[in-house]
Amino acid sequence: MTTIPGTIPVTHPALQSVTAHGWRRGFANLLHNEYRQWWGTRKGPIHLLLWLIILNGLILLVGLPSSQEAGDPEPLYNTLIQVFFQVGALATAIGVVTTAQGAIVREKQLGTAAWVLSKPVSRSAFVLAKFVAYAISFVSLAILIPSAIFYGQSLLLAGHAPELGVFLAGLGIMVVHTLFYLALTLLLGTLFNTRGPISGIAMGLLFIGFLPPNLVPQALLLALPWTLKESAVGLVMGSALPAIWIIPVVATTLWIVVFLAVALWRFGREEF
Repeated sequence: MTTIPGTIPVTHPALQSVTAHGWRRGFANLLHNEYRQWWGTRKGPIHLLLWLIILNGLILLVGLPSSQEAGDPEPLYNTLIQVFFQVGALATAIGVVTTAQGAIVREKQLGTAAWVLSKPVSRSAFVLAKFVAYAISFVSLAILIPSAIFYGQSLLLAGHAPELGVFLAGLGIMVVHTLFYLALTLLLGTLFNTRGPISGIAMGLLFIGFLPPNLVPQALLLALPWTLKESAVGLVMGSALPAIWIIPVVATTLWIVVFLAVALWRFGREEF
């Protein structure tokens, strides 16, 4: 069989037939491209440096002066836990909204979404690849790595670190809190064509949670992630939590699924 110089024959091992169908069509290629934007460019290292400064740098600012004072280290330990989880939950929520607000809108504005979808890829794969790549990359850089460093900082500054099991449970709550705002941001990206409404709605929902509890209906406190940061702090510190603390965790997880389902439905009806 003759081949044209400069071309790759169809029997070349680098060419593999794609057999995925339905929502999985093109998912692996799209996910690889999304990962490359995080880990193959300066985006990943810049994000990591930013979160180390924000979270671990703040812990040093809070902990170093107190660690040099003689006395009971328990108050310092409690302060470090509260600062890391409460400030961390707020900061990562703001960060993920800011980072992901253009994930879908930008591609619609530039026309790259229409170009990509003209290839053998499904619209579901387009949205899900972004969610998976942003979730894994952002959570790793903004939560997991700073948390591992914080564990050592707690040991160094306060003399002891949280019990590993409850610490991981607290981190799990923090991850769920972050993924809620990621899924919401991607959903809003399928509904709007500019970034203003996306960031405005997502940030507005985030900061409503800082209103005094007596101004917010109890049903909303149970159904939305506003109390998750307090639950994470109480869990890690070993405080007595109310029996209903698990309800917002479950409800927030369900909201993530609902947001993704609606985003897939809406993007599937987008006209390009």
